[in-house]
Amino acid sequence: MYPQYLIEYPNMNTSFPFYIKRKKHTLVPPHRHDFIELTLIMDGKGKELINGLTHSMTPGTMVLLLPYQIHQIEADPLSPLDMYICNFDMKLLTEGSEPEQVLWDLIYGGDSQQSSFVQFDSSILGDIQSIFAKMLQEYQGDEYGKHMIIKAKLLEALTYYARSMRSHTHKSAQLVGSAPVRTKPIWQMIRYLHEHYLESVTLSVLADAFHLHPTYISELFSEYYGIRFLEFLQELRIRHACSLLLSSDMPLSEVAMESGFDAYSTFNRTFRKLKGCSPRAYRSKQAGHSLCHSQIP
Repeated sequence: MYPQYLIEYPNMNTSFPFYIKRKKHTLVPPHRHDFIELTLIMDGKGKELINGLTHSMTPGTMVLLLPYQIHQIEADPLSPLDMYICNFDMKLLTEGSEPEQVLWDLIYGGDSQQSSFVQFDSSILGDIQSIFAKMLQEYQGDEYGKHMIIKAKLLEALTYYARSMRSHTHKSAQLVGSAPVRTKPIWQMIRYLHEHYLESVTLSVLADAFHLHPTYISELFSEYYGIRFLEFLQELRIRHACSLLLSSDMPLSEVAMESGFDAYSTFNRTFRKLKGCSPRAYRSKQAGHSLCHSQIP
């Protein structure tokens, strides 16, 4: 058994896959998802466990959860966590102009062992809070150009995050008097798979692309996600299949092929395992909100 796998959030199957809310939490059980989550603590106190590492959550804590990181939250019973939560697709960072590509590299190109959070002090916290408040206001409204403003504010928030992370990493390197630890290539491989998962990607193909031994890659997936490489790849393909099922009337056999599966039987079996129902049942329920798998809490 491994933590709940969440692949859906409101507004994800649109041309602008972004969602934001402000909510109080006392307990969030262990889970993981294949989209990015950015949170900002406004009030309260608690702790979060991310891939086995615990950090405190207090006003000013910003957390950037990359796809597939396992995390859980526990607030102080007397002080629930009041937090902004943003969910968005990776393509909002990978598609676009060169500055956005630079931002992607800042976030994904760093040490994979680095912290997943930063703590802003009072001198800048007001600016950060205003960014999230504006994103929520635009998201809930219907003004012309709202998506442009939301994306601009999202990139601004992520830039503050990357700037703080780089500053912290630089100071840490100065304190220990040595260069940062050599980066493990896990996030580069995640990005590669997101770009090529519909192709005939095997463990050997990935090993050749990154000049690594297949056994080492298998160990990385087991270490970070607790699942095998093939299971990871199949989860990406099933997510793509869900999008096709919800947005088209494409025959199920074609959905299977378009999602990277060589045989419908494999697709059907994998879909049932991950979603808890057949592809046909999933499609039939798309008009309502009672999909087979839970959405984000």
